[in-house]
Amino acid sequence: MPYILSSLMSVTLCLLFISTLQPGTALARNNMSGHEGAANKGMMRNTGIDQDLMTEVVQKSEASQHWGGSKNSIVSYHIVGVFKGQTNVAGDSNWIAYADVTDRVVIDLKWKLSESKLVGMPSFQNTKSTVMNPHNSEPSCLPPLLQGEYEHYELQGIKQGLAGTLELQVQTLYPLVEVAQFCTGSRKTVPASKKTRLEELVVPSPLLLGMKLPDSVKFRITEDKKSLTHEQDGWFWTFTPSVIE
Repeated sequence: MPYILSSLMSVTLCLLFISTLQPGTALARNNMSGHEGAANKGMMRNTGIDQDLMTEVVQKSEASQHWGGSKNSIVSYHIVGVFKGQTNVAGDSNWIAYADVTDRVVIDLKWKLSESKLVGMPSFQNTKSTVMNPHNSEPSCLPPLLQGEYEHYELQGIKQGLAGTLELQVQTLYPLVEVAQFCTGSRKTVPASKKTRLEELVVPSPLLLGMKLPDSVKFRITEDKKSLTHEQDGWFWTFTPSVIE
């Protein structure tokens, strides 16, 4: 379930700015210097966010008050990622064995808003991948034969990342696959394998729920205004924050 967001670092900066303006923090109580103010306004312009609007939302909106006025405010997040798409289930990228794959992961964690920081130990739950319709890139070619189970995404661990992100350790398990050579020729055996990688996941500030989000921000607000969503590369992520009583 890749959700690599290095391309969204401008969004990350925007979300971090929201966190630093959490009511009760020094920055919310005091004016920034002229140099700092100019730098932050420039950053906001680059991300498509108006800084004055964001500051007003933080200071005045009901959403801001709802998420707590203390620099020590902590929010619980229930995060659900669902994948649905076509992917190569062969462990050697030199060979193509497409299939229609679905997968799902659930993450629960606590997040300190003023520091955009993970608190305590998060929990997560993986779901077994479903694999259907193995096929070649050309419909007339022989389909691949899977001799085992393919696991698209197995979350192995979660750590604090950089700039308001989580660092996810992810593993993909590839079965032994027989692929047709030259479309309808003899079959080539691609051995089973596994690959482990690190991915980044941005945790959006719940204060975004109190804003009208411009298109430059990749997150959307659900109709019930309780969750933030993001869709990319076959993934649909839902972030549902809640106040810790």
